[in-house]
Amino acid sequence: MPPNTKSVLVIVAHADDMEFMAGGTIARMADMGYGIREVIATNNERGTLEPDWSPQFTADARREEARRGARVLGVDPDIEFLGYEDGRVSEAPLNELREKCMRAIRRHKPDILFTWDPFANYENHQDHRGVAWAAMEAASFSQFPLYHPEHRDEGLQPHYVGEAYFFAKVPQDANKAVDISGHIDRKIDALCQHVCQMEMTVAGLKEDLAASGLDVPVLRDADPKDFHPVIEAQMKTWAASVGRRYGMPYAEEFRRVRYGGIERWARELGLDLPEEL
Repeated sequence: MPPNTKSVLVIVAHADDMEFMAGGTIARMADMGYGIREVIATNNERGTLEPDWSPQFTADARREEARRGARVLGVDPDIEFLGYEDGRVSEAPLNELREKCMRAIRRHKPDILFTWDPFANYENHQDHRGVAWAAMEAASFSQFPLYHPEHRDEGLQPHYVGEAYFFAKVPQDANKAVDISGHIDRKIDALCQHVCQMEMTVAGLKEDLAASGLDVPVLRDADPKDFHPVIEAQMKTWAASVGRRYGMPYAEEFRRVRYGGIERWARELGLDLPEEL
């Protein structure tokens, strides 16, 4: 990696989480020369509409989709999969998952972490909640040498993570918006590499529509196998609604934490930390 560029680590639960929640921002950072790696906690073995697919076949298909999505965004396709069962992350001990996240942080040495927000309201997926707490705690403590000192036997040294971008379905205390107007199409293209999940997304939206009693022809008549038009409309509608609050055509928003309490001290002193996005 050239000097003066940053390293980013994305720790998520599922193969499509990065693209859904931060795909435009990740693509923008990749275009700025940031090196970006991804860790996915689960095997994604339940993410398909195909009833005859085995869990292993589904997991293999989803892994390849994750690599394709990463390439579209400019993320290193050598993704680390932690191997947890899809939909059951909360059954794993928090400290076990935290150790795996800390190991990844010490291996990849990111300047910036992206992950789910453990403090966000209304999160209905236990995998998102589990990864959020483990990744947040791992980033908070990875610089301390007596947390998992056995890592040093593997050549892994304590590492300080200076910035964290937390995302959520319903953001809590969002304080950073990123203009993704030049990257919204990359975000959509990356999402559409996740064929299994996009088919499930469209099928789920059609079920929601039918239950609501409303009639939206473009969704009512949509074929889950031809998911691109619906996913494009959904993502552009979502990103535009965020952007309107910040005067941007399309945006993603995060709860960003930088350098512990230093940013608060700096504001009190009338100092500003530089913005790169």
